[in-house]
Amino acid sequence: MKLAGIVRRIDELGRIVVPKEIRKTLHIKNGENLEIFINDDTIVLKKYSELGNMQELSDTIAETLNSNIKANVLISDTDKFISISGSLKKKYLNEEISEILLKYINDRKTVILKDKNINITKEKTENTNIFISPIISSGDAIGSIIVISDKELTSCNIESINLLSKVLAKHIES
Repeated sequence: MKLAGIVRRIDELGRIVVPKEIRKTLHIKNGENLEIFINDDTIVLKKYSELGNMQELSDTIAETLNSNIKANVLISDTDKFISISGSLKKKYLNEEISEILLKYINDRKTVILKDKNINITKEKTENTNIFISPIISSGDAIGSIIVISDKELTSCNIESINLLSKVLAKHIES
């Protein structure tokens, strides 16, 4: 555990302010949820991931898409990759997503990049066809389904990926 060297007072309502520097480092925006854990005599705050709590469903979707379209399928929240199926699994699972992927997610638009060199994480790039389908739940961009393939996706593939993004979003909303 890293020490931040910051001390905060708890107010009369039991609230504590998470310092701006920590929120910026962890990409915590106003209004986002944090999970609270107790570990012996330590209180742990963790950025809450709605998709991270649906591991089994996101793993199933990644595996199903991979077997049908024969391409790498990566499912992310707005911080890291939570489910991956295909040859890139060991390379990217639980890695933080790049700023450019986060921008595409926050733009809330489907993106098709053909033969582009794009940072998948801060340090790792892919130079191939990349399809990004953001997952929008209750108006918030909460993640994405990303397909990385040597071949171009068919319109049927694209419709399937977009549909499964909506399935994940609806599952979170219910």
